[in-house]
Formats: sequence, structure tokens, C-alpha cells
Amino acid sequence: MAERSKMFNKQTVTHRGKPVDVTSFDDPFQEFINNLGRIPKKVAIVPAGMEGRPDLIANDAYGDPDLWWVINVANNVFDELVDLAAGKQIVIPQL
Repeated sequence: MAERSKMFNKQTVTHRGKPVDVTSFDDPFQEFINNLGRIPKKVAIVPAGMEGRPDLIANDAYGDPDLWWVINVANNVFDELVDLAAGKQIVIPQL
């Protein structure tokens, strides 16, 4: 899996005469996000002990805790403690 720093492109642009940092996804990650709707998924329930921990969920689902971001993106996670609460239904993309 790619390093997190390599997941994003960062560039500085000028806005109203001041430099502004702009961040976007690298192409492979943007492609994943664009194709997320077409990737087969299974439904799962967040088990007790894994609430708020997408890294543990990813490790259980994929054997790799670094895929935590797949869980977050697929489930539109904003607040991990709320959106990944124990007993909550989530989707797990089949990679």
C-alpha cells in the first residue's frame, strides 16, 4: 500500500495575490473513489471493540490496517466515533 503522503498531490497556487496550498488525490486513489459505486461490497456491523477504529475494521476485512481510508471513504465517515459506532451497519468494499 502506498504511503499516506503519496496518496495526495499538494501544490501551491495563487489566490487573490496570496499563496494557497491545494491538495488533491493522486490518480490511483481518485480512480478508486470514482469507481467506488461499481465495486462489489458486503454489509457488515461494526463489532464492539472496533467502534471508531477504521484501522481495526480494515485489518479484519483486508488484513491491512493501512486500508483504513477505504472504510472511511466507502461509508462517508466524518466522525469515526459516531459513524463507526458499535452495532452500526457499514459497507466493506471487496478489493
